[in-house]
Amino acid sequence: MTDTKFHKIIISGGEGQLPSPPEHFNNPFDYNPHPLCLIAAEQTASFINNNNEWNTTLSKGKMLGVLVVEHQGQTGFLAAYSGQVDIADTTGFFVPPVFDYLQPDGHFKRHEAEISLINKKISELESNPKRLQLFRDIQKAQGDALHEIDAYRQVMYKSKATRNFLRQQNPSEEELLRLEHESQHEKATFVRIKQKWKKIQAELDAQMADNDLEIENLKHERQQRSEELQTWLFRHFIIRNCRGEERDLMDIFKYSPTGMPPSGSGECCAPKLLQYAFTHDMKPLCMAEFWWGESPKNIIRRHFDFYPSCRGKCFPILSFMLDGMMLENTNVRYRKVKDIEIIYEDESLLVVLKPAGLLSVPGKNDRLSLFSLLLERGYTPKVVHRLDMDTSGLLVVPLTVEAHHNLQRQFFNRTVKKRYVAIVEPMIGITLEEGDHGTIDLPLCPDPFDRPHQMIDYEYGKRAITEWRVVSPQPSYLGSGEVMLSLVPHTGRTHQLRVHCASSEGLASPIKGDPLYGHRAERMYLHAEYLEFSHPVTGKRMRFTSPPGF
Repeated sequence: MTDTKFHKIIISGGEGQLPSPPEHFNNPFDYNPHPLCLIAAEQTASFINNNNEWNTTLSKGKMLGVLVVEHQGQTGFLAAYSGQVDIADTTGFFVPPVFDYLQPDGHFKRHEAEISLINKKISELESNPKRLQLFRDIQKAQGDALHEIDAYRQVMYKSKATRNFLRQQNPSEEELLRLEHESQHEKATFVRIKQKWKKIQAELDAQMADNDLEIENLKHERQQRSEELQTWLFRHFIIRNCRGEERDLMDIFKYSPTGMPPSGSGECCAPKLLQYAFTHDMKPLCMAEFWWGESPKNIIRRHFDFYPSCRGKCFPILSFMLDGMMLENTNVRYRKVKDIEIIYEDESLLVVLKPAGLLSVPGKNDRLSLFSLLLERGYTPKVVHRLDMDTSGLLVVPLTVEAHHNLQRQFFNRTVKKRYVAIVEPMIGITLEEGDHGTIDLPLCPDPFDRPHQMIDYEYGKRAITEWRVVSPQPSYLGSGEVMLSLVPHTGRTHQLRVHCASSEGLASPIKGDPLYGHRAERMYLHAEYLEFSHPVTGKRMRFTSPPGF
């Protein structure tokens, strides 16, 4: 019987041989799309473009995925979308969810409806006219209390000034005693005023607490029901791996930092695709995920660009699902750097040219770093700033504690000047010409579910400012559609230049070769070309320049 989810891969034009499958399955968190995945993605795009209902639904923005598999001697692919959609898949083109919990009369929907009723009841109680009037009474009492207390405080200030004046006029003993009694009386009156309002506010607060007791009980019940329903849901997401072993999401995330699966776990493309393959005797060959439709504002996504699986939700799940499968070695892009170029050296500091592909400081693994290379050469390096692994360019490295503290202050006071050069690839419809310049001011914070990605967040993000200018004249070696920019960061947020270039709210022009926010290449074309600071010992202003070398 033919599996309708299995789609035969077809060469465009119907002629020629399929590309050979990869020797090993790709790492879903670090990969270049295999040619077979590119063909599968094109076929998926063709299906969407020829289906109005799917095209309309997915054009709002959705992550899609394709998994190339071997099934019954044939090479084909499976397709999936992340999360849920509001239409029925009558075509059968996409694989089903790992666990379908949205059945109208099912356990989840029934209990979800009960929680919704609690929400409605809470809303009704919170908007009750009696409660709203009580809330207004509390606010009025607070205002009246502040007004009366402040007014009497002013009376006391004036009375005190008058008494001080009278005491300097050689008053009689009787007059001094009267002034003292007046002072004590005013202080006692002030205390009584504050106690009066404290009592009034306490009575109103008690009335509100009594009124809100049912609300608090309902909120507690809602939280308990929500947690129970979430646990029930995660217990019913039974994940199978390549060995045929099965574990639910609660078990898989048991040893994660939070100990609980994030909301939406198991609903991304990769788990759906692998689950279907493992439960239908299909051999996974390679996989890729790509964005379809409108770009979201807070994270970097471009139509039909490929992206790695998210780490927050998918890393624990895919680590289990792929346990035992031989994965492609992804470390080949990290260059084996045996030496580094030192631009300047004295007893206090070094200025070093870091190559692309080398970490600035040691990470969680044993990968080589600039820091470790300097240690091997007998230096005592301190860390005062760093460059992303994929960024090349100038770094100042203090060698003494005194130099380290001095340079830290310079970075904190923003007296260190840096300038970068980058080659960017503007999106369709974006034009950058010689002479164009501007400033980008977009707040950034880590994406909690997809580290190390950063995202734009106006509520929780930290302010990030980048000054940019199109280099003039443009180098002759640039490829078609490429533009070289000069970038000056006025803040030092993680991935600041990369996100500001790639974001649709920024330049909408990802840096060439950016593996996180653009298209992977042999390297990322971002270079720290200029560095200026004051020498920590002599105070002399130091300026260094390094051409990009690309």
